[in-house]
Amino acid sequence: MFMHPCRHRSPRRPLVRGTKHFGRLSLIISLCLLGGMTERILGDQKPSARFHHVRLNTTNPKDSMQFYQRHFGAVPVRFNGVADGLFVERSFLLFNKVDSPPATELTSGIWHIGWGGVDILNEYQWLKRHGVNFNTTPQPLPGIDNYYMYIKGPAGELIEINTMGHHRFAHVHFFCDDVNETCQWYAKHLGLKPRREKVPRPKAAPDTLLGIWMNFMTCDNIQMIYFGKPDSEKPIPWWPDPPLKQFEPTKGRAIDHIAFSYPEIESVHARMKADGVEVLSEPKVQEELKLKSFYVQGPDKVLIEIVEAKPIPEGLWE
Repeated sequence: MFMHPCRHRSPRRPLVRGTKHFGRLSLIISLCLLGGMTERILGDQKPSARFHHVRLNTTNPKDSMQFYQRHFGAVPVRFNGVADGLFVERSFLLFNKVDSPPATELTSGIWHIGWGGVDILNEYQWLKRHGVNFNTTPQPLPGIDNYYMYIKGPAGELIEINTMGHHRFAHVHFFCDDVNETCQWYAKHLGLKPRREKVPRPKAAPDTLLGIWMNFMTCDNIQMIYFGKPDSEKPIPWWPDPPLKQFEPTKGRAIDHIAFSYPEIESVHARMKADGVEVLSEPKVQEELKLKSFYVQGPDKVLIEIVEAKPIPEGLWE
């Protein structure tokens, strides 16, 4: 759940009354992403891996593509000249056609994907008029005229929209068994840099500032947000579902996997195997996408694809 303040001033009268806890949680994350953390922040070294795509499972790729084009301005492309996909500023949405609806329960290591918004209250009304399925109506952030909301995509994938002053694809939000171990995995094997090198596990309840176990990374223009999984037996205001005790693999779910790219992947494959990463396949070309890649099992049963591609824009318009 990525909450980021912007300068745009929305109408002051909210459409719905947000809970105090939801607002507090959102404000906390906003401050963290703006650099409000007092803990040691790591350097700005660029990651060696680049964010490449999110792969979604759907029974109707055409409907899914039209949904993201209409509501999020995604640009249709012929990916590598052979497959339909969507371009979202600096990465892609790609679609697997499946025979039956994919699992959508929030029980995997990927909680949701997220876009920015400008005027959330009016955007909510527009989306509502166009038949979008809402998981959460707009919730206000206390003290600032910013809002967030959750919607369901065509295949049941959870999508967050929050006030950021733009309408771009902005984040992927993860759940973790151990935030530090997960972030260290991404740092070691993908070269990404967490905002904080290590985050002590809080002792307080997860509905307060002290109780949120979280860290952040940036890969290109995508914020990657890591929360400790909501496994408390006590009610958590921002988590209405049952306690999340055990992760299901992302593979086969509505959000199937995420992908990172390198200009050359044979050496990356060899390095990851030598480092003990659970490598699931050898590098090979997927003919349906003309894309050379291999898969690894990431932390918290998140499926990760490593693809061979030049970074955007060179890799798109060369």
